[in-house]
Amino acid sequence: MASFHPPSLDIPWESSLCFTGHRPEKLPQGAVLTGLNRTLQFYIRRAFQLGYTHYLTGMADGIDYLAADYLFRLRMAHPEIHIVGIQPCEDYERFFRWRGYSIPHLRLMQENVDQLIVLPGSAWDKGIFLKRNRFMADQTSGIIAVCEEGRSGSMQTFRYAQEHGQCYCRIFPVPPPGVIPAPDAWPVEKLGFDL
Repeated sequence: MASFHPPSLDIPWESSLCFTGHRPEKLPQGAVLTGLNRTLQFYIRRAFQLGYTHYLTGMADGIDYLAADYLFRLRMAHPEIHIVGIQPCEDYERFFRWRGYSIPHLRLMQENVDQLIVLPGSAWDKGIFLKRNRFMADQTSGIIAVCEEGRSGSMQTFRYAQEHGQCYCRIFPVPPPGVIPAPDAWPVEKLGFDL
C-alpha cells in the first residue's frame, strides 16, 4: 500500500468536532436506541452551544449516520454549521453493500455534507479505517464517541483523541438496566462538555 498523505482541510481546529461510534450491529434496538439517539442529539446541541460549528463524520452507518442526519436538520436553523464527510476509501459503496449497510444512509450523507473528502485506498487495505479515524481526530479539538469498553475502532479513536488532549464526550451505548434515562441523565464520560 502506498504511503498516506492526508489532504489539507481548512477548518478552524478550535471549533471542530468529530464523531466515532459503533455500527448498527453493535447498537441497541427499540426504545434503548431511541434514548441513545436522543442523548447523541443532546450532546450535539451542547457542542454547538460550546462553539463547535464544524463537524467531521466518518460516513459510516450507525452512529456516524445518526449524528449526520441530526446535523443536517440542525443546520437548517443554524447555517453556520459546516459538515465535512471523510470517506475512508474510494470503494466505500462496495464495502457498504458487502457489509449489508444502508446505501440510502450513505447517499444521504454524501449528498448533504458541505464538503466530501475521499481518502485514497481500498476498504480491504489494512488499517484504512484507522487512518480515517486518526485523520479526523487530528483535525479537531473535540470528539463525541458512542462506544463500549473493549477492542473496537471507535474505542481506539476515542482513546487516541483523549491521549491528544481533546475535549470529549463518550456516551455509553446501553444504560444500566431499568428505566431508560433522559438524555442529561444517560451514562457518559466527558471532559470539557459542560456549559
